[in-house]
Amino acid sequence: MGTLKFYRDEPLFGLDIGHTSLKAVQIARAPGKPPEITGYGSGEFDAKAIENGVIVKPEIIAAAMHQLFEKTMVGTIDHRRVACSLPTSRTFSRPMKVPAMDNSQIMDAIRLEAEQYIPIPLNNLYLDYEITSQAPDGIELLLVAVSKTIVDSYLKLLEALELEPVVFEPTISAASRIVQMIEKSNAEPAIIVDIGSVASDIAVFDKTLLVTSTVSTGGDNITDAIATGLRVSRQQALTLKNQYGISYSEKQQRIIGAIKPNLEIFTDAIHKSMRYFAEHAAKSGSQISQVITVGGGSVMPGLNQYLSKELRLPVHNLDPWQTINFSSLPLPPESDQAGYVIAAGEALVDPVEAMR
Repeated sequence: MGTLKFYRDEPLFGLDIGHTSLKAVQIARAPGKPPEITGYGSGEFDAKAIENGVIVKPEIIAAAMHQLFEKTMVGTIDHRRVACSLPTSRTFSRPMKVPAMDNSQIMDAIRLEAEQYIPIPLNNLYLDYEITSQAPDGIELLLVAVSKTIVDSYLKLLEALELEPVVFEPTISAASRIVQMIEKSNAEPAIIVDIGSVASDIAVFDKTLLVTSTVSTGGDNITDAIATGLRVSRQQALTLKNQYGISYSEKQQRIIGAIKPNLEIFTDAIHKSMRYFAEHAAKSGSQISQVITVGGGSVMPGLNQYLSKELRLPVHNLDPWQTINFSSLPLPPESDQAGYVIAAGEALVDPVEAMR
């Protein structure tokens, strides 16, 4: 692999490596001014580069990175340090409550919890946590764990490109950072649904992430279901999904029928998360107020309206581009904008906090 030699050692940029694509975003932040994108770009790579979350052919993704920076970059990314997403489906997260204790004791408690609930030996995991609330009678936190094999494969790729990894975090954490930034005036709890290509992540968000889960369906599965159900080619199915989706059209009922099992997976998982929150927040009486969809699969026409009807809740796409300024840069095509949310969430990582 070659080396990306045109970075300066400045704050960081965000990188989202998906199933077959990657997105990079750099954001400048100045006091009293909205965040401003200085550069962004995307690239595609062969799915065989990643197996079970592990980057097994880093040279394939490295080639896509070079193509992005040399051919398809819009604006400029000139930082060398990087905050990188990890697939939420390959991480383990679990809410915990521990007695009041100092930080040096929390990790011991986390290790005990991880041993009980995570089906991977501790010495094969990286463990971390985020404190979600703290009171005299105890501490509530979110435990996050990921296989060392997965993280180390990302490290190998980034270091070969002479990039300095500052943060690795689940994709849903990057999405929640955007939610926290643009929904700060709305203190009501919400469900975040990040619809990827082959898996989708669902999280309960109440000022911070409380719990996450993953379902095995995404945009590619919906395309395949349309192709099978309507007996059309995959390319025709992709066009139908992107152009009509499940909004009103002469094919609406046939498309809904074809993808009904996928839609039920989403609604069942969201209902499960809502029940969890109802039990968790029984004392406070708080209720889920909305569902926020994110990710490339979330832009299918009619999806939010369908989910809203089934869930009896407002459902809308996460749209940070009114808050994050593209300045003089041209915006990505509307159909591609949702795909940049995770990379933008990574780009908003506070580099000072990240190094603590």
